[in-house]
Amino acid sequence: MNTQQQVYAITGGASGMGLAMVRQLLEQGYCVAAADVSAEGGEALRSLADEGQLMLTTLDVADREGVSDWAAAVVAHFGGVDVVINNAGVSLSCHAGEQAREHFEWLMNINFWGVVNGCEAFLPYLKSRPAGCIVNISSLFGLIAMPSQSAYNAAKFAVRGYSESLRQDLRNTSVSVVTVHPGGIKTNIARNGRHFHNLHGERSDGDTMAASFDEVARTSADSAAAQILRAAQRRRRRLLIGADAKLLDWVQRCFPASYDRLLRPLLERA
Repeated sequence: MNTQQQVYAITGGASGMGLAMVRQLLEQGYCVAAADVSAEGGEALRSLADEGQLMLTTLDVADREGVSDWAAAVVAHFGGVDVVINNAGVSLSCHAGEQAREHFEWLMNINFWGVVNGCEAFLPYLKSRPAGCIVNISSLFGLIAMPSQSAYNAAKFAVRGYSESLRQDLRNTSVSVVTVHPGGIKTNIARNGRHFHNLHGERSDGDTMAASFDEVARTSADSAAAQILRAAQRRRRRLLIGADAKLLDWVQRCFPASYDRLLRPLLERA
């Protein structure tokens, strides 16, 4: 392949924002390495492009060695990598006092350690490029905390802190770091997660949580994907997606010690 053509590596590439990013990049002529834990979902991508433009890998981002092997395989296949988007993630809703450690660790291994694994595996290759870029997907819940979201909040706050520190460590290199905070995006993350309590602390199930999430998610996966890719291409440091993310980021910054009380009426109406 032409090594001057940019190569993107994306985790969680078979659904939601990841799938939308893969499709948009292929349409724009970029080369894409898409990884997803779902082998079936990955196979569904095969018709989008030939192997010269699209590389598909079944991957659990919690597997550090597996991610490292994937990074090496991407570089071997395409001759290099320019942009890495650590997008894979899962959801968990549970009251902190009743949360099983195994569920907490399951989420952290994917949502936080999966990001770290991706950064560590690809960073040596990115440094060799004229302008490498890492995009880490945090969340609106990486800016504000919510009831029943202690594990998800912990992971997404950690992604934010890790990314902002990483950006400073890479200040004198060719690699930039973009931190993304999406609000409600119309994807299946809620439907595919593990849910035991709703935002009121009441017992709930996955279908109910997914239906509630669908009602408040205002941004399409396609719109979110386009914004993320634009932020990567412009090397933006921080991206908020959706009016909800922008509003609640403002609320948190203005009222850091009391935003939870201010948001309580909104949660009750929701």
